[in-house]
Amino acid sequence: MNDKEEEKIVQHLKQDWQYIDDLGKGSLSQLDMEKQLVLFQQKKKKAFYIESTLFLLTAIVILTVVIVSLFEAPLFFLYFQIVATLIAPFAVYFTYKKVNKKGMFDYDKS
Repeated sequence: MNDKEEEKIVQHLKQDWQYIDDLGKGSLSQLDMEKQLVLFQQKKKKAFYIESTLFLLTAIVILTVVIVSLFEAPLFFLYFQIVATLIAPFAVYFTYKKVNKKGMFDYDKS
């Protein structure tokens, strides 16, 4: 190696070291981290309430449809139960197979 190449390498290393040093200067204080944690928890709590409300509304609608169909059209209800009983094992099998193929949590592995 000649002196110019060594000088370029040293200069490049100094720039990288300076960059690494600059990364540590802007760290968050404990108070800032606590504020961010509280905001995150509030968002999660709000999302939980929204999701729970949607779940309950969906369950009420489904149960209402099932009860109405039971009393208004018992034959339709019976056919629906038979079809659901026949299809459910296949749906569970394919869902189980898909989850085991991809894993429980689908995330980017890059």
